[in-house]
Amino acid sequence: MKRRTLGRLTLASLLATPALAAAQESAPTLGTVSVTATGYETLIDETPASVTVIESSEIRNREARTLGDLLRGQPGIATAVDGSVGSDPIIRGLKRDQVLVLVDGVRINAMQPPARGSLASYVNVDLIERIEIVRGPSSVLYGAGAMGGVINIITRGGDFTEEPETRGFSRLGVTSVDDGIRGAVGVTVSNDRNVLDLSTAYLNTDDYKNGDGDRLRDSGTEQNAYHLRYRGKLAPGHEVQFRAQRDERKDVWYLASRNFNENDPSGLPAGAPPLGLNTHYTPRQTRDLFELRYEGELSGAWAPRVEASVYRHELSRGNYDWNAELGRDYRTSDTDFTTDGLRVQTELVPADDQVLLFGTEAWRLRASPVSFIGAEANGFRPENAAPTPLVENGRIESTGVFVQHETYLDSATVNLGARYDEVRGSADAAMGVSEPLDKTDRNFSWSAGLTWHLDEAFNPYFSLSEGYRSASLLERYLTYPYSDGFTWQSNPQLDPERNRTFEVGARGRIGATSYTVSAYESRIRDYIGGRVVEGAPQPTKETINLDEARIHGVEALLEHAFTDAITGYASGTWIRGQNRDSRFDEPLTQMPPPEASIGLSQTVARGWQWDARLRAVASQSRTADIFTENSERNTSGFATADLAVGYRFGPSAGFRSNELTFSVTNIANKTYREHVNEMTEARLDPANGVQDIWAPGRGFGLTWNAEF
Repeated sequence: MKRRTLGRLTLASLLATPALAAAQESAPTLGTVSVTATGYETLIDETPASVTVIESSEIRNREARTLGDLLRGQPGIATAVDGSVGSDPIIRGLKRDQVLVLVDGVRINAMQPPARGSLASYVNVDLIERIEIVRGPSSVLYGAGAMGGVINIITRGGDFTEEPETRGFSRLGVTSVDDGIRGAVGVTVSNDRNVLDLSTAYLNTDDYKNGDGDRLRDSGTEQNAYHLRYRGKLAPGHEVQFRAQRDERKDVWYLASRNFNENDPSGLPAGAPPLGLNTHYTPRQTRDLFELRYEGELSGAWAPRVEASVYRHELSRGNYDWNAELGRDYRTSDTDFTTDGLRVQTELVPADDQVLLFGTEAWRLRASPVSFIGAEANGFRPENAAPTPLVENGRIESTGVFVQHETYLDSATVNLGARYDEVRGSADAAMGVSEPLDKTDRNFSWSAGLTWHLDEAFNPYFSLSEGYRSASLLERYLTYPYSDGFTWQSNPQLDPERNRTFEVGARGRIGATSYTVSAYESRIRDYIGGRVVEGAPQPTKETINLDEARIHGVEALLEHAFTDAITGYASGTWIRGQNRDSRFDEPLTQMPPPEASIGLSQTVARGWQWDARLRAVASQSRTADIFTENSERNTSGFATADLAVGYRFGPSAGFRSNELTFSVTNIANKTYREHVNEMTEARLDPANGVQDIWAPGRGFGLTWNAEF
């Protein structure tokens, strides 16, 4: 049985150390393994889906400040930008809550606040060990929000050792484009029954320069992170884990919200902004995760293996609005989004060529945001305003059961899955929202896939799957001025989005060349979006369901090993989206343009190593002008080049290994912007301080990584 050849690895042991990850990379007979795609360790080559794993070596050599920086350039992946920190991941044109983001297997989307750019800023890059990306509907395993795909961020940690041992890592770096400094250190103490991981990281950046040499004001940020994990063996085959994480960001400015208000607020509804330059920002946001997990191999027929997790995920965040002329906030809101969850799954082996997985999952999100809104009557001082309860006791509760069966035949792998969920939204009251406020969605998800092992050079796969996303708490209950300049009218009776995707692809290896190619079409029923309300006293969007949206595209990845150390790679993405609602004859809003990347790298155990890459993005003129009231902008094409050169030392001076890397990003100092950019043309006013969100210009970086 192919499954048995992988051994009884757990997620924790698989991702334990960089040394083990390197062993995985250097073992061509094993291939790349993903846990996220099927819920257990599976070779990507046997998975009927497009799966990418970003390994630790690539993460260490990138000058990335956020998750979005690491994802950019991957096939089928783009980012939605609203500032230097804000960069929500997009998979095949689906974004925000349509893509499920996990941190060590625990969902984070349930806490998404109104402004974009949050998902990519909750985890410090220097504490990430590995990123697994699964494209296409994955609701069978992960439920609500996984209709577009899943991104699992796996943090660093150690493994059990036969003898008592203490190991660690450190990273220090500086960058020129933003006068940034960063540092991280982690220690693992282990023996054959216990593992204790402690790590911390720090990042501090100033406003960065774009290609024209101008600094993007308020693009700097500060981040602190503290992670703890304990693993203990209760008995052979039985393990318990406890995890605690805190990630903290300070001074996160959502620059796409910046605008210069020339309208006199007198006579306008309460909450109208004051005259002058206004910006939405977060003075401080924290993410706290507490998780208790059990993994055990039970005796009996079918070799049952059980995993159980109970967790609490908390996001504390301020949503403030600042007026430059007054020199103070005119609107404040501090909110705690708390998610409690439970997941239990059992893996069975009915026969040597089969794996059966079934389980249950439940989670509950709670939030009661209260805002203090300064108005003309109180001098725009929110501290003098009465509290405004936006949502009282808002809740989203989800429960579901799932089953998945995988069969390994002589020449094929067959994967079938199904899931049933009930997602209930409720609130005691919501400002400006009509009753009824309660609604329960009953969702059925399914998947069917086949991987055909024809030949080493050509292994096609086929999949047909359907996933869903129920409306978020904010889309149901929060009627509020968002950072895009519109007041979004929420709707608690929104129907869930449903994405049915057919995908065909192939993987293979011809000599020293390997490739992956895929083509897909997604039909999304009841797509949730915002329609501009004509004649409203202030810019307003009504949250509605579209009849149908369609997205289709092609992705490709090619790698060639020139030598044992030198590898070349190339990738490409082409995508089209269409709004099929009869009310809107236009492209689907915010579809990423086609792009391609090419690179060459050398990786050695000791000595010189380097990585050079070029990314080219086409112009984008397919905009949804009716649906967005001309706020979606045409974007020029651009090309950027990056280079990193370093030297890896062997064991010396008490270090098991260490390396020094010099990097140059955006070598040609291009002035460009990503297409899915929340800044609108109407807001741009350099004379009044409203800058375009250009990407960083040329930057130099120096980084030291060490293992001890």
